[in-house]
Amino acid sequence: MKMSNAVEQSLVVLVMLALQKDELPVKSYLLSDRLEVSESYLKKTMRKLVVAGIVQAIASKEGGFKLARPVSQITLLDVYQAIEGMGSFIHSTQLADRIFLNQESNKRIEDVQQALAVATNDVLTVFNEAEQDFKNRLENYTIAKLLQHINVDAFGKIDWRQVHLTVD
Repeated sequence: MKMSNAVEQSLVVLVMLALQKDELPVKSYLLSDRLEVSESYLKKTMRKLVVAGIVQAIASKEGGFKLARPVSQITLLDVYQAIEGMGSFIHSTQLADRIFLNQESNKRIEDVQQALAVATNDVLTVFNEAEQDFKNRLENYTIAKLLQHINVDAFGKIDWRQVHLTVD
């Protein structure tokens, strides 16, 4: 399984928006500048978060993006599915069928097909169970839980529209 960089970027953006002073909206160019990614790439990612109801886009001079719901109601699964889609990441190309059913063999084709079906079903079952476990874990972890690792009171709220931090 491979996840796009947009999932990680989305999580960072959500933490930034959660820490935004006075919950004021933050423009995409400011977010992209902080993340050091192209604004057009970030806008595509943000659009997916808006469609999923995670982030709200506010169109005005002082507009930008802000959280659409409390961090306690945004799970990692919400973010993952907003970016990667709702479908399964398990896909069989039927490669084994193409390889083994086209080989010369003294076995009946029906026997080979049955053996392939059983083996393929076993493997897909294991992968599907692993995918479900993965999604269950993401569903049980919220942005609020992620923020518990940051002592927001000591760390303080940040106005991302004004401050540009540099890391040495």
